Amino acid sequence: MKELSQKYYVSRKSKLLKDFDKTADLMQAYLVQRYGEEFAGILYRETRREYEDLIPEIPYIEGARARALNSFLLITAQELAVYRAMKKHGKGPGEAWEICHEAIKRRMEKFSRIKRRLLKSFIFSRFLKRRVRRRAERGEQLKFGDFEIRYLIGDGEEFDWGVDYVGCGNYNFIKAQGAEEFAPYVCMSDIALSNALGWGLIRTQTIADGYETCDFRFKKGSETKISSKTPEVQKAIEKILKC
Repeated sequence: MKELSQKYYVSRKSKLLKDFDKTADLMQAYLVQRYGEEFAGILYRETRREYEDLIPEIPYIEGARARALNSFLLITAQELAVYRAMKKHGKGPGEAWEICHEAIKRRMEKFSRIKRRLLKSFIFSRFLKRRVRRRAERGEQLKFGDFEIRYLIGDGEEFDWGVDYVGCGNYNFIKAQGAEEFAPYVCMSDIALSNALGWGLIRTQTIADGYETCDFRFKKGSETKISSKTPEVQKAIEKILKC
């Protein structure tokens, strides 16, 4: 799998770096305001270099059904690059994650309303719910690379449908890169995604927090309700919710 990942992503390195630069442009004013122009410039250059080094290491999962999971792995790689760059300057994982959270928010704001509406409609569509119901009733546990997924159908009260991640490719990737302490923060990236795309995501535990599964539950019209059992991570969540 690593050979496939190297071949796939290395051949697309220029596009990946171009996408990274677009996000960096969105973040420039925020970083200058927070850290000053000099450190903002240093952080951009060092994060970009870290991301470029990570590109051959990013896992790639074949198949159309893995498209979303591959997108999440790319986000994770960029966030890991931020953490590595920040760590060199004595910054902790919580502070690095605040930058990552802001970056996702700004990227999502660039999505058109129509695109966001379509994505929200799809996740609660009859088509998707029928597929989830069939898989749940058959007790299917699907494997995509290092992701292992079990589907659940809800009653519409607590949640509409859900997913238990029995195996998480994002966690395994971060762990393989020697940054396991940052993994619980990366999981919290779903806050910005759920808020922007109307997932109504409810989640109380993750593998990165030391549990056997990540319990994703989606409820139409619900507010995002994500928490962490890691005290430092929960403090970081509460901090960004106050902003």
